[in-house]
Amino acid sequence: MSRLFVFVSFLAFACSAALAQAQVCEVSDQMTKDQKLPCVRSAKIVLDQPTLTPTQLANGPDFDPADPEKSRFAYFTEADNIFCYFRPHYAFMAIKGDSMKFQCWHMTPDGAFYDSKGEPVRIDAIKVVVDKNKDGEKSASLYAASDANNEHQIKADHFKVKYLKPPYPNHDTRYNEVFTEVAASRIMWVLGFPADHVYPVGSASCIGCGSDPFSNDLSDNKASLKDAPVTFKVVSAEREAPWDAIKPDGDETWTWSDAAKFYSDGTWSHQQKVEYDAYRLALGLIHYHNAIAQQNRVVCAEWGPKVSGQPRPCKQPMIFVQDLGSTFGKAKSGLDLFGTNPRGSFSAWEPQTVFTNPQKCELRATLEGDKQVLQEARDLMVQRLARLDAVTVKSIFRTARFQMMDQKQIRNLRDKGSANAEDAALDQWTNTFVKRIDEIRNAQHCKAN
Repeated sequence: MSRLFVFVSFLAFACSAALAQAQVCEVSDQMTKDQKLPCVRSAKIVLDQPTLTPTQLANGPDFDPADPEKSRFAYFTEADNIFCYFRPHYAFMAIKGDSMKFQCWHMTPDGAFYDSKGEPVRIDAIKVVVDKNKDGEKSASLYAASDANNEHQIKADHFKVKYLKPPYPNHDTRYNEVFTEVAASRIMWVLGFPADHVYPVGSASCIGCGSDPFSNDLSDNKASLKDAPVTFKVVSAEREAPWDAIKPDGDETWTWSDAAKFYSDGTWSHQQKVEYDAYRLALGLIHYHNAIAQQNRVVCAEWGPKVSGQPRPCKQPMIFVQDLGSTFGKAKSGLDLFGTNPRGSFSAWEPQTVFTNPQKCELRATLEGDKQVLQEARDLMVQRLARLDAVTVKSIFRTARFQMMDQKQIRNLRDKGSANAEDAALDQWTNTFVKRIDEIRNAQHCKAN
């Protein structure tokens, strides 16, 4: 064996070891925003694909088929009318977005709070205390009014509500995320990609919200539990995926430009590249094109052991899009300087194919990456898309209430003589989505593995 070969082999081993060391994701209390990059370098994007029954698919990922009654507080359906107490949150955020939303603590219909396990916590009077958390962000906590020194925080279950303005059916279509995010998150769930848990809800009755908490930047809640709630009709409720966010200085984001760089410069493994391309294909089905960092979250799905005085190693970081609302539409026109991306618009979404050139496997929404995707990523998606047949797709769209989302679509179908415009609308969405699936199945000349 030549000395040159030994030297080259040693150099390759050393570089590989150095790269592995650089990709360790360690999280400390003193971590800065830039120090998240090793977590993105070593991140996964694909989960094991679940096998779901129709009941599981309808009820969502927080439904426990082994214990339906105990898990009932944790998921919502369009028949539910939920009760809650306003939790100040978005008034404290530097970038809060444009969607109408609020957070609230979950209550039983008779005025108790649910804890994180669904058990009722009964208390006569409460108070909201706003303080800075360990990330330096302002955060609201709940205490009994009699707790003078704020020693015993009430760990009440809470979630995010998105609402329409004005109320359905005359709402601004900018707020169709109430519908689109339910469908998009269910589709990602079925395909085995990480996503937050988003549910359709008939109404949310909120104490202390006022009529428009988001626009009014509500930063406190001094309402009594006996005060009359404000009811928001046709809403969605969201729980974050059950992993710890990696958020130094309150920043949990990652960028598509960093991901594209790790893909192209050889930093990522082949498996990571396959997962990245498969994820871009999945997002292409719903035409997610809004590649901004604030929509993304980096989390730890599995922690290593904690050693006192040392950063805690994350054995499995994950990256994903945490806000899938800007979907089932298209990018706004370049001439529309003050408008927004249409969401939940059938006429806008129908022409937005997955590929601009299916003969070369070239994506329409590249998300700052290469136009072409790997053949192995396409093969992975073809395998996983077998669980999204037309019946399942239509069920997801019905759960998300696509039959009532696009009023222009409904009117057009009625004008054309449809006897059941709502069901016809579901068929239009479903048939177009199935065509998107066929695009991926039939794409040719993808990038060599």
